[in-house]
Amino acid sequence: MTWRRRAPALASVLLLGALLAQVGAFIVSQSNTFDEAAVIGAGFSYIKTGRLELETKVHPPLFKYLLGLAVSLASPDFHEDSEALERDLPYRFGHEFLFANSVSPETLLSLARLPSLLLSLALAVCLASWAARWFGPWGGVLSLAAYVFEPNILAHSGLANMDLALTAFLFLAYYFLILHLEEPRPWRLAASGLLAGCALSTKIPGLIFFAWSAGAALLLGGRLGRALKINASLLALAAFVLVLSYQVRYVPKLCGLLTQMVPAMFVPHPTEQHYNFFHGTVKLGGWRHYYLTALAIKTTLPFLALVLLGVRMLTRKELLVLGLPALSYIAVCTAASKQNGLRYILPAFPFLCLAAGALVRSRGRSWALAAALLVGWSAVETTRLAPNYLVYFNQLVGGPAQGYRWLVDSNLDWGQDLRLLGDFLRRQENPETIVACLGNGDLDHYLGTHQDLLSWSWSQDAAAPPPPRHLNSAAPAREWLIVSASFLQGFGLNDPEAFAWLRTRRPLAQPGHSSFVFDISSDALSHFNVGKLYQRNRHYEAARRQFERAAALAPEVEHPWLALADVHRALGQEPRAAAALARAAKLKRLR
Repeated sequence: MTWRRRAPALASVLLLGALLAQVGAFIVSQSNTFDEAAVIGAGFSYIKTGRLELETKVHPPLFKYLLGLAVSLASPDFHEDSEALERDLPYRFGHEFLFANSVSPETLLSLARLPSLLLSLALAVCLASWAARWFGPWGGVLSLAAYVFEPNILAHSGLANMDLALTAFLFLAYYFLILHLEEPRPWRLAASGLLAGCALSTKIPGLIFFAWSAGAALLLGGRLGRALKINASLLALAAFVLVLSYQVRYVPKLCGLLTQMVPAMFVPHPTEQHYNFFHGTVKLGGWRHYYLTALAIKTTLPFLALVLLGVRMLTRKELLVLGLPALSYIAVCTAASKQNGLRYILPAFPFLCLAAGALVRSRGRSWALAAALLVGWSAVETTRLAPNYLVYFNQLVGGPAQGYRWLVDSNLDWGQDLRLLGDFLRRQENPETIVACLGNGDLDHYLGTHQDLLSWSWSQDAAAPPPPRHLNSAAPAREWLIVSASFLQGFGLNDPEAFAWLRTRRPLAQPGHSSFVFDISSDALSHFNVGKLYQRNRHYEAARRQFERAAALAPEVEHPWLALADVHRALGQEPRAAAALARAAKLKRLR
C-alpha cells in the first residue's frame, strides 16, 4: 500500500485518538450534571435488583442498564432499603448513591460516562466509513474531523445521559439501513432494526427513526411495497428490543410512558408547557427560531462553514437522504414546548458532519486548503476551551463569557463546573460564600463549607429550597456571593427578577463561564436582597443575619431595619420587632 493510500487511514486513526483524548479529559474534570446522578443510580438499581422502579416515567431503561453495568465495575455500595428507592425519587436516590458511597463520586462518574464515549467512538467510525463510501477516503477524514472538533459532540460524548446514546443509536440504525438499501444484505437490515430498537429503548423520540426509514426506503428502494416490507421488518425488530429491555413483565410501564410522551411530542397540551430562556427572556413555551439560533451560536464558525460548503456538493438524492433525518429532527424539536438545550437536536449533528465530507468534490485543489484551514481553526477552538466544551459559544455572541446572555440551563449551566469552582475557591484561600447554584451536585463535596441560598433540592419532596445548614460569621472579612448563570437570568426561579440587581455588575470572576462570583463583603444592597430571598422562602434566621449585615454596612438607611422588624415578628420576637421599627422611624426622620 502506497503512502498516498495510507494517509487517510492514518489521519482517521489520529482523529479517533484526538476524540478519545478530548472526551477523556472532559470525563475526569467535570462534576456531575443535572440528570446524571438520577440515571446512574437508577441504572445500578436495575442491575442489583432486576426491578425497574426508578426513573421510568421519563425514559426507557436500556441505556441506564449500560450505566449500571459500567459503575458495577467499582463494586459500589447499594442500599436496597433506601426510602428514596421505595418512594421512586430518582434524584434523591442518585444523590445518595453518588455522594454517600464508599467509592468516590469521581470514580463512579468516570465509569458511568464510559458507555457514552464508546458509543461516540462507534458513531465516529461508521460516520467516517459512510463518508468514505460516498465521497472517497479524504471525504471520510473530513467528516470525521468535523465530528471530532465539534464542542457539543465532545461534551455529550463524556456525559452519562441519554442524548449521545440516542444520537449514536439513531445514526447507526440509519447507516445500516442505507447500506442495505444500496446493497441489500439481510444482516444489515437486522442490524438497523435492532439498533432502532436500542434508540427507542433509550429515549422515546427514537420513534422518529421509522419516519426516516420510510422516507429513505422510498428514496432508494423505489417501490412502495418493498418500502412497507422493510419498515415492517424494522418495526418488528425494534419492538422486540423494546419489550426485552422492559423484561416483558414491565411492558405496562412502557405503555404508560408511550401514552404520556407520544401525544406530547406532536400535540403539546397546555398543562405540558415548559418554561424556557432565550436572549434575556423567560417564558412559557418556545420560539420557532430557538434551535436554529442555538445551532448558529453554539457551534464553531468553521464547523458551520464546512457544513455549508459540503452541502453545496451533494447530489439531490444525497441531500434528501441526509436532509430528511437532520431537518425532520430539528423540526420536531422546534414544535415541542421544552427548549432548554441544543442537546435535544444532537441527533442531527452526525448528518451535518457527513455532509461536510462532500467538500472534497470541489474542483481543483482549493478545497484541500480550505478544508485544512477550517479543520485547523476548529481544532484551535476546542483546544482553547478544553476541557470545558459544554459552555462553548462562538464569536458571533462574544464567546463563552457572553453565552449566558443568550442561552442557559444545559446549554451552559448544568452543574458541571462545581469542581472547577471549588478549585478556584481553594486557590483564593476559601472566603466565606453564599451559594445559589442550579444543579444537584453535592455542594459540600465540591465547595466545602458554604451558606446555601437557592441551591436546588435534590430530595424532590420539598415545596421550597431547604434552609441553609450553615450560616456565615456575623462580619466576615471576605464574603462572596456565587450565582449560577441560569439563576442570574431568572431561569428556574419563581421570580425571574430575583437576581436582577446583579445583572449590570461586573463579577469578581466567572469560573468555567457558568458561575458568577461577586464580592459582597461591603455591599449592603446585596446583603439586603439576599435577605429578601431568604425571607420569601421563610428562612427567617438566615434572613435576619443578612438584614443585620446590611444595617451594619449602611447605618443611615432605614430599609434593613424595616425588614428586620418583619423577620423578628415572624420569629415571634415582638420586642425586637418594635425596636427595629423605632430605629427605622428615627432614620427616616433624620433623612
